[in-house]
Amino acid sequence: MPGVASTAIRGVLSEPDTTATVLGTASHAVWLLVDREVIVVSTRDATRLPNGVEIAAGAAADVFRMVHHGASVTIGSGQVVFEGLTVDVVRWWNPRPILGRTSTTELAAATAGLPSTVPDVESGPLFAALSAGMPGGILNAAESLIGRGPGLTPEGDDYLAGALAATRTLGEAVGSAATAAMLDAVAGPLALLASIRTTTFSAALICHAVDGRVAAPAGALLRALAGRGDVALSHRDLMHVGHTSGPALAAGMVLGVRSLLQTQSTSQRR
Repeated sequence: MPGVASTAIRGVLSEPDTTATVLGTASHAVWLLVDREVIVVSTRDATRLPNGVEIAAGAAADVFRMVHHGASVTIGSGQVVFEGLTVDVVRWWNPRPILGRTSTTELAAATAGLPSTVPDVESGPLFAALSAGMPGGILNAAESLIGRGPGLTPEGDDYLAGALAATRTLGEAVGSAATAAMLDAVAGPLALLASIRTTTFSAALICHAVDGRVAAPAGALLRALAGRGDVALSHRDLMHVGHTSGPALAAGMVLGVRSLLQTQSTSQRR
């Protein structure tokens, strides 16, 4: 069966064959662990993920019915080989949106009226740390967010991931070298923190977000905020992803933009 894969996992998919272990299964997806990399093979009607391979079949086809937790899967040479199913990677997509240049004025207008908070998630410490460019403060805020809420991707994780991805990608779009340096400084410690405080899958998504790699609907919103799409439409589409994931990602992105605006305003006054 043909598949479309994220360039973020091109390395492991293109290398010689190796063995992965099934972390979990559902009608729409299978979660795999290979070395320390999490890869998700999902159906075409699931959300396209930054660490995923999307196959041509829909969830109704139930193609993963023979895949069981703990089973071994072969990955490499452009294929993912399950018992009774071989996925051939025929195309790649880039989960890090290409934004070009924008301005703080345009970002402020694009995010006007969009919510930057979600219930039960404390946003203040993260906003303050991002605005002040404080890696230590970001890690302190992350410690209170990571693992907060139920599910494969807890709400606090999604909120943090949205903020980090927006800070990375839109920081570059406004020409802020300081934001990139700040996120580079926290990437390693944040990966370690996530590895011990949340699910393996969610920790992987946080690590991708630090580098600006996100699920397809989140990437569409980032592009729209930078003037390359319809903000209202892409925000609505992201809000419909999952039970809490979409709203938390969207609100985190808006918080990331607002912290970036605060950072740029402060630097201009100096």
